[in-house]
Amino acid sequence: MICGILQEIIFIFYALVFYTFSTVFNRVMNIVFIFAAERISNVGIMSELRKLKVTEMTRLTVEEFKEADKLPLVVVLDEVRSLHNIGAVFRTSDAFLVNCIYLCGITATPPHPEMHKTALGAEYTVDWKYFKKTQDAVNELHEKGYTVLAIEQCAGSTLLDELVLEKGKKYAIVLGNEVKGVQQEVVDMSDGCIEIPQYGTKHSLNVSVTAGIMIWEFAHKLFKLR
Repeated sequence: MICGILQEIIFIFYALVFYTFSTVFNRVMNIVFIFAAERISNVGIMSELRKLKVTEMTRLTVEEFKEADKLPLVVVLDEVRSLHNIGAVFRTSDAFLVNCIYLCGITATPPHPEMHKTALGAEYTVDWKYFKKTQDAVNELHEKGYTVLAIEQCAGSTLLDELVLEKGKKYAIVLGNEVKGVQQEVVDMSDGCIEIPQYGTKHSLNVSVTAGIMIWEFAHKLFKLR
């Protein structure tokens, strides 16, 4: 009798121990499996987001770039002082197949070591032309059938997000001096003004930043019109 009761007590004890152990074990394993699944998922994402090697970017050679079908877009630099800004505009123009850059007034021309620091060789791929006066550049563009748009904050300017481009048209954008902006006489000669909406305290962007925004927006629209 007593032996039977002891056997039942021992059985119940071991059952409770086994149940507690198995419950804890299952919970631990669930946590392990969840963690492992997240890690495996992250590994998959990481592999998909692997940085490309330079050799995987299918970059054009200089010769291929020269022969490539360019956008009907010319960038005009009106009295831009900074060599680093000029170089940055060349680099962005290379990225989006800009047809040509017109360098005007005090705007320096390639080659120059300070310009090269930001252009990284784009000063040798993108075509450029120098004009002593920006007004002469605008006159030539008009003669070639370009619509010339000054990038400036003007009364009656068109906000960039409202800009509509037309298929078959050629465009030129004029970027001004770091301090004075686009000359008023050049604005008067232009077919319109484009303004980048801004919402902070400065309402002023570096000319190379402005160039990047404008060239991308024009390229985005012009590529769609092809």
